[in-house]
Amino acid sequence: MKKTFNLILTVTAVFFLVMFSENRVNATGAVLTENTPVWFDAEYYAAAYPDVYETYGKNAAMYGGFDSAMWFHYRNQGVYEGRIPAASPLWFDPVYYASAYPDVVSVYGNDPATLFTHYITLGRAERRRPNAYYIHTPIVNSILPGTVTPAVTAAVPQTVTVPAPAAPAVTAPVPQTGVYVPTGVPAGKSPYYIIVDRTFNVCNVFTVGPDGTYSQLIRSMLCSTGREGHGTPGGTFTIYEHTAGGGWINMIDGTWAVWGMRFRTGGYMFHSVCFSRRGDALPIPEEAAALGSKASLGCVRLSVDDAKWLYNTVPNGTMVTIGN
Repeated sequence: MKKTFNLILTVTAVFFLVMFSENRVNATGAVLTENTPVWFDAEYYAAAYPDVYETYGKNAAMYGGFDSAMWFHYRNQGVYEGRIPAASPLWFDPVYYASAYPDVVSVYGNDPATLFTHYITLGRAERRRPNAYYIHTPIVNSILPGTVTPAVTAAVPQTVTVPAPAAPAVTAPVPQTGVYVPTGVPAGKSPYYIIVDRTFNVCNVFTVGPDGTYSQLIRSMLCSTGREGHGTPGGTFTIYEHTAGGGWINMIDGTWAVWGMRFRTGGYMFHSVCFSRRGDALPIPEEAAALGSKASLGCVRLSVDDAKWLYNTVPNGTMVTIGN
């Protein structure tokens, strides 16, 4: 039965490939090319539409890969069904990607189309971000949970030319499953409250909402909490020290980090991903790629940019909850 189903699916795919092989234009005027365009977010599309992922994502090899499979569905069916191709038409920001990953630029250059190709072929698997606030959809046992809500106001660009990047949104999309959001926590002395989710390795920063509680999400960041044998302690703590000037901190394994903030005795702190040597320009690639997973020795690691933002934003006395 499975072989018969796969045969039918293959014949159907070939039929559509023949029927729709030429470039077409949909009702919005967007060019629907054969190759995945920069304004199409395959990861978002798969998570927003689990029915598409079930049929096309799990048979992605037939279409030339995951992105091609999602794009094939959108180009030939999804666009006519009113499905949304991305949470934002500017979800891939080539200016950010080039500035955040100079190692990529040094090899591939800064052409937007080339950077996009790098992201969908290599960067996503390396947990690189397509924009400053992107949170990758969590995948459990190779299954997308399908918890992303389509952004019904998203518009498709008129051409595949990369537009000038817009100012980044203040609030980032976050995984909806398993992320603890505070309810009814009254505001204290600090205007901020930090919650770290150890399941999805996401660090959320809340500020005071209109109701006087910590209910307004202002930033969501991938992080790395403690790996097996080096778990990050759970509970509620308070940030009590910012390391001097945010400068270099020697880690217990001999690596170095910056932008440290201590929240629990025993050496537990927020800090950047680690560098091999003091003064290095770039952090250790494997540790940067591990953001979003359990990889630290107990501290909460963030990207260098996120660690700097947190250090410069939240004061001592800020409450921190390590959950899940």
